[in-house]
Amino acid sequence: RLIMPGNIPFQTDSAQIRGNFYDVLDSVVLVLTEFKDTSILVAGHTDSVGNDNYNQGLSERRAYSVKNYLSSGGVAAGRIQAIGFGERHPVADNGTAAGREQNRRVELELEPLR
Repeated sequence: RLIMPGNIPFQTDSAQIRGNFYDVLDSVVLVLTEFKDTSILVAGHTDSVGNDNYNQGLSERRAYSVKNYLSSGGVAAGRIQAIGFGERHPVADNGTAAGREQNRRVELELEPLR
C-alpha cells in the first residue's frame, strides 16, 4: 500500500475539484496507466461544520468527483474505489479555520492488485 503524498483540498460545502489540482490528478492517471496492476482508494472527508448525514454525503460526492476525473483520464472505473468518511477522521483541529480547511479533503491510496 502506498499513500499518495498530499491531499486534494476542497472549498467549504463543495465537491468540485479546484483547478490547480488537475495537474496532480493527471499525474495520478499517469501512474495508474503505467502500473496497471494497481488499484486506488479515493477517500473523501469533511470538516465538522454541518450535520453528520449531510457531511457523509458531501464526503462521498468529493470522493466520486475525484473518481470520475480519474476515470475520464482513462483509468478503469473498476480499479477505483470511492468512499466517504464524513467528518469522522479529521487531520487537524476543527475549531480553527485553518484546521477545517485541512479536513476538507480527499486522500488517495494506491494498492497493488493481487
